Amino acid sequence: MKWTTGLPLIALVLGGCSLFEFRQPILPDLPEPPSPHENRFAGYEVPEQDETRAVFEDPALDALRSPALSRFRSEEEFKDWMSAARAAAEDRGMGYVYPVATASAPSDMAMAVGEAPQMESAPSEIVVTGSSIPGAEENPEITNNQKAGVDEGGILKQIGQHLVILQDGRLFVTDLMPEGRAGLKLTDRADVYRSSDEDTWYDEVLVAGRTILVTGYSYREEATEYTVLNLGEDGKVSRQATFYISSNDYYSGSNYATRMIDGKLVIHTPIYLAGRGWWDELDIPVIREWRQEDGDGFRERTELEDGRPLFSATDIWMPVQQTLKPVIHTVTVCDISGVTDTAIPACKATAIVGTETHEFLVTRDAFWLWMSPADEERDREIEDQAEEFDCSAGPRPELPAIAPSALVRLPIDGSKPGVLGVRGEPQNQFSMDMDAGTFRAVVDWRHKDCLSWYSKDEADLAFFDTPLSALGDVFEDTAGGRYFDLPTPGASSYEARFTEKHLVYGARDGWGSWPPNEGETREAGRAIIVPVDAPAKPVTVELSHDVIRAERAGPYMALTGYHDHTGLSLSLIDLRAEPHVSGTLTLTSRFESESRSHAFNSRIGPDGAGLIGLPTVQMSEEADRWWWWSSSSDMSYIAADVDGGLSEAGTLAATRLDPDLPSQTGYTCEVSCIDWYGNARPIFTGGRLLALINSELVEGALENGKVAEINRIDLTAPLL
Repeated sequence: MKWTTGLPLIALVLGGCSLFEFRQPILPDLPEPPSPHENRFAGYEVPEQDETRAVFEDPALDALRSPALSRFRSEEEFKDWMSAARAAAEDRGMGYVYPVATASAPSDMAMAVGEAPQMESAPSEIVVTGSSIPGAEENPEITNNQKAGVDEGGILKQIGQHLVILQDGRLFVTDLMPEGRAGLKLTDRADVYRSSDEDTWYDEVLVAGRTILVTGYSYREEATEYTVLNLGEDGKVSRQATFYISSNDYYSGSNYATRMIDGKLVIHTPIYLAGRGWWDELDIPVIREWRQEDGDGFRERTELEDGRPLFSATDIWMPVQQTLKPVIHTVTVCDISGVTDTAIPACKATAIVGTETHEFLVTRDAFWLWMSPADEERDREIEDQAEEFDCSAGPRPELPAIAPSALVRLPIDGSKPGVLGVRGEPQNQFSMDMDAGTFRAVVDWRHKDCLSWYSKDEADLAFFDTPLSALGDVFEDTAGGRYFDLPTPGASSYEARFTEKHLVYGARDGWGSWPPNEGETREAGRAIIVPVDAPAKPVTVELSHDVIRAERAGPYMALTGYHDHTGLSLSLIDLRAEPHVSGTLTLTSRFESESRSHAFNSRIGPDGAGLIGLPTVQMSEEADRWWWWSSSSDMSYIAADVDGGLSEAGTLAATRLDPDLPSQTGYTCEVSCIDWYGNARPIFTGGRLLALINSELVEGALENGKVAEINRIDLTAPLL
């Protein structure tokens, strides 16, 4: 089952916004480093804690971290640190059981597994050549990715003239040019799983050249499964290898577990050290291959039954923050080119201990972690009620009242991380961006005593930015970077997206994104546009609806939401000159059915004209936008003119309305039968217009301003 488990302050008032800018701190004299083999935690006991202070500010816990980036010196030191942290958590009454470190990784284990080639420079400086690097023609970017050049794992990719679709633990391959002419022909339907008894959820597919990588999670193996396959020129799939990396379940309702960068697989594997249950032991993550099957279809382990450790204790960077709910955040980069069923891929891992509460962003050269104290680490005894902050209606907190967080840069090439003390919390990956040497974020500005379930009627937000040069080897408790007060979006739950020049955000009441009930009317919303080069000068524009989605669409920001029960509204914010609402359209009796970023896509030309596609349904009660949407949607299209005006451009309708009913083709699903990532995608490729609608692939053509169906295939039909 999935679960979405004391430096001077310069205050400037510009245009009603406060700017806080911090000078580069003068680092204190650091003590002489101890012997490289000295165990800093041998026999160490945490002093009595002050429970009137939160975990992140209690001096008694300071020795459990290393503000200057430092690795654990031995396996024994790591175990002793774990014991000290566990005892401190129990003394504070947090009641979390830590696993016992039992895996004996060799002390001289290198971070590289296999024979990974050393990179000569940062990825941003590499001149890419070679067949393992996907070219624009081989692998067109048909996914609504957050960052260019960073392909996100999804349910749909393209290899040459073939579409590769992941559903039900199977790959469905469609030829877009059968016999050299535009068309749709199912060429293969290949099981990724090897037994119908497997408990694996297959969620994401990526491609690099003609190589396919499918990611799933197996609860039986307590590991993430990676299956490497190849697509032949004839559209047939062949298996190359299957390997596992031990991990917790990676699933997120909004983010994606895998990325492909220049032909390299990039994955984040969090290992939770607290609250896992008494039956768990801490095993250093291993990578292991599977080569053969028993008669019942189950795979047998190789002679390396326990696999090869991704890293040893001496490879782990110590926490720079005070935390009693530690997580080993591991970023692994694997070269999957040339992988066979007799050899695991060459992988390199970087691991750092951090907090449980975190968000991450992936760019071409780095993995960015924003780590903040968990709710239990904020909790403290408040003796004087006059000190208690009103979390639901109190004033906007001042900077000293914000809990410290850490921004960590983990380079893709495996070089040394960089850290910076920061404030605030981004709500997801879309609240962060890195461009032109500057990291930026929009963060929740929440008082340090306020737990995550407290929310104001109108969110307090701040804009953060810092040059990459500010990240260094030492974590400072003072707030690095710059902070700007941002206008409230007028409600508590917001959606935010960055472009190279702007941040745009809007909000809705409550965390849900379902449409209003019949007779219910929601207040008009607003969108705030923040120039990233002048964040003290935001522009606010009024909307006729709230905001449940924000997506880039050419020179526009597209915002969807509701005003009443009549249907879904979409507005475009034109960002080409002075930001303004260029058009708003309500799709009568149409309601948005999926919430993931990949469910939205657009084809907008240089002049600003084009098409937008997103899945909708006709019944509002089917529009809760749950992550596990497995029913069928229609694909609605909206046309934008050169001035950003909007008009309806038709719908490609689903015919298989209830997937739970028996299939007319006799098709049955055996494994991974819930669409945790949804099942509808608008596709714009090679000048053509297609839509994945559950188990159907439909092609349309724009005729007289409307999309009309010209072809359709059922992916569950027998192969011809």
